[in-house]
Amino acid sequence: MDNQEQKDLRWNELLLLLDIDPEWFKKPDTERYKQITRLGRQIYEQSEKSNVNKIDEQKYRTLISYGFTLKQIATEFQVSEHTLFNWRKDKGYIKTIKRRNYNEKVN
Repeated sequence: MDNQEQKDLRWNELLLLLDIDPEWFKKPDTERYKQITRLGRQIYEQSEKSNVNKIDEQKYRTLISYGFTLKQIATEFQVSEHTLFNWRKDKGYIKTIKRRNYNEKVN
């Protein structure tokens, strides 16, 4: 079963659960609530993973060298800026920097 088929099955299952109880969100302690939120997370994560595959590293580097903004690059790859940010972080293009406390004195 390919990615799209899995996603379609999850969507169908989610729609069935939502149809059974339209007020599911008011009952966070129920099994149905847990199923719906689990399926929602799976669908979201699957979408994010498939979007990351749209980004070509060679093309990304070329666009950066031509001066494209990150917003323009995200548009070019048809992904959100958030997805591009996560991809850049995973590939090491973004280094995690410890931020200073605003009230901390600078020497």
